[in-house]
Amino acid sequence: MCQTRLRPYLVRLLMAVSIATHGCATWKPSGEEPQAVNHGLAPVVTAHDAVGIETILVRLSATQSQRLAQAWSEMDEQAIAPELRISLDRNGMRASKVSGHMSPLLEEWVRETIERVKTDPIEQAGMAADITSYSQLWRCREKSKKELTVRKLDSEAVALVDYEKGPQLKVVESPHFLYSIQAAPIGISSAKVRLTPELQYGGFVTRVVAKDATARMESQRESLVWESLVIDLILKSGDCIVIGPSLESRGLGEHFFHTKTQAGEIQPVLLIVRLSESESDDAFSRH
Repeated sequence: MCQTRLRPYLVRLLMAVSIATHGCATWKPSGEEPQAVNHGLAPVVTAHDAVGIETILVRLSATQSQRLAQAWSEMDEQAIAPELRISLDRNGMRASKVSGHMSPLLEEWVRETIERVKTDPIEQAGMAADITSYSQLWRCREKSKKELTVRKLDSEAVALVDYEKGPQLKVVESPHFLYSIQAAPIGISSAKVRLTPELQYGGFVTRVVAKDATARMESQRESLVWESLVIDLILKSGDCIVIGPSLESRGLGEHFFHTKTQAGEIQPVLLIVRLSESESDDAFSRH
């Protein structure tokens, strides 16, 4: 074999012997090891013009409901203007502000709700009741509006009694009870939070919508907005707004803040809205 043909053969032979003797080579950087690349999702950072709003719907069992009066007594209903408290009560609703830490009873209910959602497959599938108890974190800017579904009945008709202008009865098909959330930062750790009860109902209707000198077709449902029941408060980081039913079930509170479980039990519900304690944490998950 000539020298020209022998050389590639010897090179391959030497490489095979080296691998068999020493094994595959391992990369060992000669200097400081570089930082590992994080392949996960980057943490969400709230912009300076946005705030984090956390919400959770807490369903109360029959045993827990017996302590609902105690829960209201441990909150600051005086933070709600007297006229608004009267309007809420007329419609079977109550609201309060919680400054700083929640009461032990309210914390217990939140903790039990989160644990139930984590461990119960029926809860996770949203089939335990017609109100789901997931906690949610919303990023809100001053001119944006978020829609929080409280209760959605796709194939039912309900009779609403609105007490704002005297008892008025209205039957609505496929009602979607919700709260719109608007929030704007005030300084570093405070925000103005506005919660508006709304209702969408009936089938979709196509309408012409004019905006910014243009017109387009949009499919919309009929809607009601209760401006007289709007809650508009300034919260500091960690403060909460709690909205729920009056002790006597009636009016809008009967539909917004009561749910029917899979077992047929009617349960009262509390909506807790919290100004996030940090830019990326879900404070409810720590209970």
